[in-house]
Amino acid sequence: DDRIMRYTPPTGEFEVMIITCNPGEDITLPPLSVPAIFVVLEGSGNTDNEEGQRLVMRPGRSYYIPEHCPQLTLAVNDSKRGPLKIALAHENQHVDEPTLACAEHSKQWGGEFALPSESTSNPGTPRSPDKYVMKSVKELNLKPGALRDFNVPKL
Repeated sequence: DDRIMRYTPPTGEFEVMIITCNPGEDITLPPLSVPAIFVVLEGSGNTDNEEGQRLVMRPGRSYYIPEHCPQLTLAVNDSKRGPLKIALAHENQHVDEPTLACAEHSKQWGGEFALPSESTSNPGTPRSPDKYVMKSVKELNLKPGALRDFNVPKL
């Protein structure tokens, strides 16, 4: 479905789907065998599941979806002027199919930085390919103010 965009990093911790439902449409969320959360980014709508439970969704609201939860169907009334957009995050189920390019070959833009791999193993994410190594701020040994010019975009 082209209304679901999947962002899959090359690490097992998480992946995010951006799901868009336009006015007058409905869309059924993919089945999940792991717990997930979703945040309403924009628009409004509702969802019903097979058990008759209904959620009214508005921007900023977040919801927890337990593993093996019955599938939810998002719907937006056709009288609404814009789409409902949610971000659904959960453990990475497609770690072997990342949608992100390797930092070694990707172009960098102003304000971005990449961390070179210093080792060939990544004990924090055993399912990740060796060429992708994630580092925590503590592991980087950054000094206070080292990223003072790094701008985080506002949502």
